[in-house]
Amino acid sequence: MKTINYILVTAIALSFSSCMQQPKEKEITETTSQKTYEYMATARLTVSESKRLIAKGISANKEVKDRLENGIVIITLGTTNTYLAEELAGLSTPRGSFVTGRIFPSSKEDFAKGMKRQSEIVLMKGKPVDISYADALSRMNAKDIVFKGANMVNYAKRQAAVCVGAPDGGTVAKLRKYTDRGKGRWIVPVGLEKETTQDLFEMQKLTNGDTPRGKGTVRLNVTQGNIYTEIEALKEFADVDVHVTAKGGVDGAEGGVSLLICGTKAEVEKAENIVKQLQGEPAFVESTSGSKK
Repeated sequence: MKTINYILVTAIALSFSSCMQQPKEKEITETTSQKTYEYMATARLTVSESKRLIAKGISANKEVKDRLENGIVIITLGTTNTYLAEELAGLSTPRGSFVTGRIFPSSKEDFAKGMKRQSEIVLMKGKPVDISYADALSRMNAKDIVFKGANMVNYAKRQAAVCVGAPDGGTVAKLRKYTDRGKGRWIVPVGLEKETTQDLFEMQKLTNGDTPRGKGTVRLNVTQGNIYTEIEALKEFADVDVHVTAKGGVDGAEGGVSLLICGTKAEVEKAENIVKQLQGEPAFVESTSGSKK
C-alpha cells in the first residue's frame, strides 16, 4: 500500500510540476547543445533578487491564480516564502519574523532573536483567514496549494530537501500527511543558490539513520518533482529556455546565480525586462533596518 501511495503522489507532483513549466531531464541532456537560438542574454541575480523573482513568478502562475480565486493557498514560514507572502498577501512584518529555522554564520548572533514569530498565512479565495495551519491543511482539496521552501535542491533530478530539527518532523511532516495522499499540492519555492549534485534521497538515508548525532544535527525530508526556481519563474513571463552558467561572485553576488536566457530576441527581452524590475532588491537582513524597497 505504501508503494502504491508513493507512486500516486509522485504522479500528482510530476503532473503539477509539468504545468509549472519544468523541463524534463531528458530534454536538457539530449537537446540543449543541439538547439539554435536567435538571441541569448545573461541575467545575474543576487540571492534576494532571485527570491523576489521566484515570488513574482509564482504570483503570475495560472494555477496559483486559480487557487487564489477559488480555493486555498497556504504559505508556510521561510525566507523565500517571505517574499511570496509579500507578493500574495501583502506581508509587511519585519524580515525574520516570518521565518522559523535560520542558517546564519556561526560568528554572528541570530539577527531575528527576540522577534515575534508570525504564523503561517492561509488564504481562502485570496483573503487571509484566521485559522490554524493544521485546520487549513485538513480543508484542502486536490487542487489546493501549500508552499514550503527547502534547504537544498538537485535541479537535474527535481529533488528538494528540507532540514528538520523538530522531533515531530515540523511543518513539512504535517503537510505531507495530506499532500502525500493527494489532498493538496506541496510546491517548493527554492533558489538555485541551494543547488547540489547529491542525490538527496541518499542523503536522507544517511541523515535519518540510527547513527548517534550531536546537538543541532538535523534530519532531511526529501521530495521530488515539485520544485519552483528562478528558471520556472522566468518561463512564466517569456517563452525562453534558461540555463545556469555561473554561481556566486563578489560585491553582493556571493551566493547568486548567472542565468543564460535563450530564445527569440523579443522573448529574451521580455525576460530581461522582468529582471530589470528586480535589480537593487535589498538583501534579506538589510531589510530589517528599513532599507526595503
